[in-house]
Amino acid sequence: MRPPLRPGTWRGGVVTLAGVLPVSLLLNLVLAPLADRLLPHPVTVCVNAILLVAVLNWLLLPLLHWTTRGWALPACPGRPRGEPPS
Repeated sequence: MRPPLRPGTWRGGVVTLAGVLPVSLLLNLVLAPLADRLLPHPVTVCVNAILLVAVLNWLLLPLLHWTTRGWALPACPGRPRGEPPS
């Protein structure tokens, strides 16, 4: 029997998708035409992945999680809504 989904898991996924999709599209639109002329395709894919992870990890996801903390991090018993777990 599968354990039930933790509260907020699907919400965290929605927030992550909201960050990944626009950054990925932008990188593909900007980086691919420039890099395809200069670099082999596997190198372009690696550069794209590195930039995507860096932008998401250090810029966009912290901002998105902060702005949606009341929704993406539901209240747990004993913890006020929006306060991160200790």
